[in-house]
Amino acid sequence: MNDSLPTLVLSSIGIGTALETLIGVGLLILLALIIYYLLQIGNTKVPDGKKLRFGIPQMKLTFFLLLGIFVLWWILKNQAILFPILTPFIVAGVFAYAFNPLVTMLMKLRLSRVQSTAIIFVGLILALTGFSFVFFPMMVNEITRLMDTLPELSQNWYARFTTWYQETLAFDFNLPTTFEDALAYFNIEVEAITDWLFRSSGSLFTRLGSFASNLVHVVTIPVITFYFMKDGDKIADLSKKAVLPKAQPWVFPLADKIDDVLGGFIRGQLLVAFILGILSSIALLVLGVEYWLILGLLAGVGNLIPYIGPFLGAIPAVFIALTTDPWKALWVIAAFIIIQQIESNVISPKIVGHSVGLHPALIIFVLLIGGALWGLVGLLIAVPLAGVLKVLLVTILQWFQKTYPKMFTS
Repeated sequence: MNDSLPTLVLSSIGIGTALETLIGVGLLILLALIIYYLLQIGNTKVPDGKKLRFGIPQMKLTFFLLLGIFVLWWILKNQAILFPILTPFIVAGVFAYAFNPLVTMLMKLRLSRVQSTAIIFVGLILALTGFSFVFFPMMVNEITRLMDTLPELSQNWYARFTTWYQETLAFDFNLPTTFEDALAYFNIEVEAITDWLFRSSGSLFTRLGSFASNLVHVVTIPVITFYFMKDGDKIADLSKKAVLPKAQPWVFPLADKIDDVLGGFIRGQLLVAFILGILSSIALLVLGVEYWLILGLLAGVGNLIPYIGPFLGAIPAVFIALTTDPWKALWVIAAFIIIQQIESNVISPKIVGHSVGLHPALIIFVLLIGGALWGLVGLLIAVPLAGVLKVLLVTILQWFQKTYPKMFTS
């Protein structure tokens, strides 16, 4: 009990001791001073026309940039504490943001914002109730049967694959006669792979189950979403008033660009995933694939992740079809290819467009980073965050080009 109250408070929120905080702030100030004096030293070596001006506006920019880096570092350091607290607000904010255009459209019919929000909520409740009565029992039944038959399906698939291997690859390419010997020949540890898959899937389902079973989240997310939708205009007005008049000429256009990126991507991806989930379910039902409803929903959810998501969403359906009939698996693959061609050439260009404006290679790169940092959640938020970061970097670059044009001319 020798710790002082400030130390305990700072430790409880994850900053550490008061001394550590002072050291961090001091390092930020020291870094700003070093940058300032390096610029002053450099200005003594160049003509007046090429000197870099570092006055009060530039010092403010540097300070807020370093402060933003410090805040980001603090959030990443304390994500285990912050994310469970912020999750209901983040999810509610995404829902409110996605439905805001619908609220605006209803308000054009001379309805108040509260009435528009209430109509949307009543519609959602009726839709979810109807879905629960019609499809929820079927989904529960399919999931239960799938969990019961999954070990048998895996064994059947493994037996089919080993038979195919012995009759084709082992004979044609002079490989070991049994599949187990081939795995040992290539030093592939199946048990390690299966253990990792079961641990990953078990961890994912445990997190999803704990989130869904948490009564606090189930109750608070709809309530927070309602208030975000009802008071969306008030929140926007308060945010605008908080911006200094001098900063409004560049903050408001920047906010509009970020809104275009986030709005187009979030609303577009949700709608595209919903459409593709329906198309995938219909295709699997027509092809006679078991568990068509849950597999179609998985394919739709997979489409929330750009590029690699459709591939991941199709794997379970192909796997289930392969355990019954290899030809049916080929038809499933063909169906998913056709659906993806429709999505990429017709649906997405009309709904999503090029709202993010990132190169496909860069999107895959940020997906890998997001998946490595935050797993499934990171895959879902990596692309919109990268789009926002691109808008910020382009704005900063344009500011430098306008303020220091001689730096960008030969």
